[in-house]
Amino acid sequence: MKVGEDRSSGLIALSISGLSSFLLLAGAIYAIKEFSIFYGIGLGAGLQSSASNSPIVPILQSYLTNISSFHQGILESYLLFMIAFMLIGASFINFIRAYDRDVLSGTYVVLHTAFTVVYILLLFVILSDFAVYLQSAYLYLVYAGAAGAFLSDTYLVYLSRKPSAKQPHMKHAFSINPSTPFSNVINLQDQLFSQMHGHLRIVDKHFNSIALANLHRLIENSMPNFTKISILTSKEMLDSKFNESVSDFRAELSGPGIGLEIRVMDGTDAMQQHERILMDDKIAYKIPPFNIITKRSEHITKINYSEADRRFSQLLDRSIKMENYAVKKGRDNTATEPHAESPQP
Repeated sequence: MKVGEDRSSGLIALSISGLSSFLLLAGAIYAIKEFSIFYGIGLGAGLQSSASNSPIVPILQSYLTNISSFHQGILESYLLFMIAFMLIGASFINFIRAYDRDVLSGTYVVLHTAFTVVYILLLFVILSDFAVYLQSAYLYLVYAGAAGAFLSDTYLVYLSRKPSAKQPHMKHAFSINPSTPFSNVINLQDQLFSQMHGHLRIVDKHFNSIALANLHRLIENSMPNFTKISILTSKEMLDSKFNESVSDFRAELSGPGIGLEIRVMDGTDAMQQHERILMDDKIAYKIPPFNIITKRSEHITKINYSEADRRFSQLLDRSIKMENYAVKKGRDNTATEPHAESPQP
């Protein structure tokens, strides 16, 4: 699904599809209940007639006559229930993927559409065979659910076949030309950072003073979009210049109420974490090192958000705040210093 003009209409269609699927599930439950009642009435009438050796009341005769048909109706209704359950599952998966990652899965759209058609056809057969028995205003909700599912599926199929939706996993979100570093900054500002919102998170073990300066240049026009910035770097980047730059940057961000958190990755994590990650509340990218982000010939690539979020959380849990790391390092140095020997008497 394309981010932007198709996003709102696509999410609305997915919401209608999900609601319609629940109505179809309710319709299946209604049919199971009704056929079970009809089957019970017919079975009870037959047993009572046999026990009392008396003729069956005419109004109950049709239930006994059609008892095998009612049993078949129960089985068909259970099939409706299973189809409706799968419709709900497909709707849920599609909505989550579209909301979190702006990805409309053509496979699940086609699957939902196919199940919708099968449900409607089977419902038509059931209603045709038992129109006399299944007469309830409740069925209008089922009809509305079938119409809503079919219309929303038709629109979602259209969206999934659009060029922007056919390739939802953007392979190259942005390409950097090393011969145009100034233009790269402007393009990154306009096409990438201005589209990000909320909690901005960065994983870059080489994030240093130059990287911090580049970050400032890239977000200076879109700072109101962010509520917090979290950066995971490595201990080798913590020189005096970096500490001073962080202090100044934090003071500047405090004006618009943006929090800044710098954390030091665990030593093992820093050695193993070669991929740089940039993410906000909804989208994640693999990026070049921030200290050369405008100069290195490389693609900024969209990656799986859930995986990036999980990885960031793991690194964050094992990291330590930059301020606390300085204290810890001081304590460790003090503990390893040799103690002066006491003078001998």
